[in-house]
Amino acid sequence: MPYLDHAGSTLPSKTQLEEIAKLQSNLILANPHSHHATAIKTQQIVNSARLRILRYFNTTPDDYFVVFTNNTTHGLKIVAENFKFGEKTEDGLVSEISTVLKGGSSNFAYFHDSHHSVVGMRHVVNGKVNAISCVDEKDIWEDNTPEVTNSLFAFTAMSNFCGKKYNLDGIKKLQEKGWSVCMDAAGLVSTSQPDFSVCQPNFIAFSFYKIFGYPTGIGALLVRKDSAHLVEKTSFAGGTVQSVDEMSLFFILREFERAYEEGTLNSYGIAQLQKGFEEVERCGGMQKIQNLTYQLRCKAVKMLASKLHPNGKKVVEIYSQPDCQINPASQGAIVAFNLLRIDGGYYGYTEVEKMCAIFGIELRTGCFCNIGACKKYLGITSEMIRENMNKGKRCGDEIDLINGRPTGAIRISFGRTSTEQDIDALDQMIDTCFVGSDRSFSSGPKALKLEAYLPTVVNLFSFPIKSVGSVPKERYELTARGFKHDRDFLIVKDDVTLNLKIHPELCRLTAIIVNDDSLQIQTFDQNDNFVIPMSLSLKENDAKVVCKKTIATLDCGDKVGKWLENALDMSNCRLLRVAEESKKNFVNDSPFLLINEASVYMLSRHINMEVQDILTRFRSNIVVRGLPPFIEDTAKRLAIENCEFEVVDKCTRCEMICVDPMTGEKDPSLLLALRDYRNKQKMTFGIYIRQTNFESGQILESGMPVKFFTE
Repeated sequence: MPYLDHAGSTLPSKTQLEEIAKLQSNLILANPHSHHATAIKTQQIVNSARLRILRYFNTTPDDYFVVFTNNTTHGLKIVAENFKFGEKTEDGLVSEISTVLKGGSSNFAYFHDSHHSVVGMRHVVNGKVNAISCVDEKDIWEDNTPEVTNSLFAFTAMSNFCGKKYNLDGIKKLQEKGWSVCMDAAGLVSTSQPDFSVCQPNFIAFSFYKIFGYPTGIGALLVRKDSAHLVEKTSFAGGTVQSVDEMSLFFILREFERAYEEGTLNSYGIAQLQKGFEEVERCGGMQKIQNLTYQLRCKAVKMLASKLHPNGKKVVEIYSQPDCQINPASQGAIVAFNLLRIDGGYYGYTEVEKMCAIFGIELRTGCFCNIGACKKYLGITSEMIRENMNKGKRCGDEIDLINGRPTGAIRISFGRTSTEQDIDALDQMIDTCFVGSDRSFSSGPKALKLEAYLPTVVNLFSFPIKSVGSVPKERYELTARGFKHDRDFLIVKDDVTLNLKIHPELCRLTAIIVNDDSLQIQTFDQNDNFVIPMSLSLKENDAKVVCKKTIATLDCGDKVGKWLENALDMSNCRLLRVAEESKKNFVNDSPFLLINEASVYMLSRHINMEVQDILTRFRSNIVVRGLPPFIEDTAKRLAIENCEFEVVDKCTRCEMICVDPMTGEKDPSLLLALRDYRNKQKMTFGIYIRQTNFESGQILESGMPVKFFTE
């Protein structure tokens, strides 16, 4: 699976998860606030974890406290809530954000390029400060930067938008001017290992899932011991006090770390951190991970920058600091960009994300909870944010273009499990979907092996009447013959089977099973329908030879025969049903036909035909999403949850796919497109599959994961 969202959360390795599972199966922990043996062991594990964290960042218990938190945001909020600002000289709340650093006492400041968790700190401290400033990095290096006292600067170590690493020497510069510095290290620690014996922020907040992928819900706040007096906790909770009186305001807090760890810690999660550190060591250490991910970023930038439309215009607009400033010390493993149309306009990031989903690529779109960077790189103003809000724009929605301008971007990011094949998959998707008006096919998948993808079922179809249309359903029961009631019925005229290839009139009909107790046939315009109870007593008919198979059938009666004659405008029509005792139905070659949505999209783009139209023509049972186009051709077997299937053959296509399902008219463009792709080979599309482990009661549902195998 091409996973390109490591800045959102890196992925745990299989080995790491297996090691954690072994640990958990033999580990019994308790509430460390108790005093029995298991509680004492639990507290020892917590204490050992604190030491391991400090050692990882090359510092010691003499220098820093380690307070366990839920995540980075929680750590930042602890600092904002408890920092001891000085005397407030201005009445009321701060109503305007300054763009310069203010001097004096009791100020709060942060970078424009900050995560919303940092920006949100201003609303916690407002009412306790005299000024709030939002500045650029260059502002902290100005010679005339004023001195302050009892003031807090929330320092973004690395931009989660574009991966810019901020110069950590700026922390010492701020401290020399009197600022206490709280570092948001969440982005930086994902692929870097800062040395806190050299750079010594007063407070450091981060989340462990950014480093290890697992466990989630655990972070840490490192507090420099000589800065502990800068925060003062004025409340308490379970496990945080030495003594308290419920009848007065008297309470005494415990030692520093336990005073800020409210309630019972996630002891099992803390124990699992050791397996995360071991995983980093297995990968050669964080320095090796940093070098790997930086090189992958360089390769991705080179690939994106090389993309040109046929008219010579660029395809990709990259948002980054100048190339001359980029090196592993100044740039993280992130690329932010948007895609451009052949006329220079923008593709919406939602459209790109949907195409990525079809191709099995996972990345991030939007502003990534960093509106300051979004404004800077996309040219958005504060006025535009309010205007866009009035036009319905909300964080996390799909409104990606307003007045032709992007409201967000596309972000790819790399981690220790990333490979060049992840970039190749993105390269292929962009070429296939977004480069100019070039309608030529690529030579086929050049990305990961089929087993590396994690597609899902997105559509399921059953066709109760052979060669007649149907509608998708969310779930189907499985039988030994395929989906329950799939192609159990057949229309004949003068005792000859009708099929769509010879009788395009069949496109006028659709058929569905309703509540598992009746067959409903209706005209395509839904103006007329006929319902047959599944329990109807039917007349035994002669066996029919269908697709070279002799199948026992039952006649559904005169009434439905007459209705079909009127609906199809032909005489002597009968509806036949497979006899209940038959082990066969009216399928052609195999019980199931599976197709890949990305392959459909590729043909759609080639001939300007709607994806849904092509899906209807191919009459598949199962549609999967999350694979590159045509890679399904390499499958030998697959599993959909606990249902296992073998690939019987590829589905060779004929002129039946040329029939327009709405009009019955024939258009050869789809078959010609398939011919062009196959390049003188058999014109196949989709794969026939057969279940190998059928058991009564099994079902398939949309959304189920699919695992393919090439051996």
